[in-house]
Amino acid sequence: MKTVINILKICLVLLIFSATESTIAQRNNTSRNRATSERTYPKNNNQSSRSFRGDGYRTQPIYRNPRYRYPRHHRVITTLPRHHVRVIYRGLPYYYYSGTYYTVYGDGYVIVLPPVGFRVTVLPVGYVRIITGPSVVYYHSGTYYKEIETSEEIEGKYEITQPPVGTQVKDIHKDAEEVILDGKVFYEYNNMLYKKISTFDGNTAYEVVYISENN
Repeated sequence: MKTVINILKICLVLLIFSATESTIAQRNNTSRNRATSERTYPKNNNQSSRSFRGDGYRTQPIYRNPRYRYPRHHRVITTLPRHHVRVIYRGLPYYYYSGTYYTVYGDGYVIVLPPVGFRVTVLPVGYVRIITGPSVVYYHSGTYYKEIETSEEIEGKYEITQPPVGTQVKDIHKDAEEVILDGKVFYEYNNMLYKKISTFDGNTAYEVVYISENN
């Protein structure tokens, strides 16, 4: 009789031990599964990217501010300002008034950026004279001018030009687009990249750091 009881005790101990091992194994499997689980997060589709080709400077995608507004220089108007000046450049008609340039667009006129080489006889009111090394340019509303020597006043005394890299201005055009390149903030307008800097007197300025060859 005692022998039977001892056998039953041994069997009960073995059953308890087996159940404990099974519970521990299940816990370990659960821990391993939790440790190796992966989560997929949705990508932010509010940012768009664009890579620039053929210039060597922009080798990484540029991320643009999704709140960027449509540039003013694409706005269409039906009537030109009074006292505008009409200029033919490379066979195309342009209309110039107070630093703003227009050309024909359908039944109206569209505000455009002036092409390099375009000439005017008078600088717009509010221009700023800038000296960068040996170069002297005149700046107004995102456009740069240089003075040229001409014997005929009708040809224009000031020509649209590209500023030298390193040119600094106090303000950039309000339509300049904020872009991020390699984690750094730049501002793009008229195929030029600017970076915000602090001047020696503690003020803020914008420096031209790159100019596209397509400008």
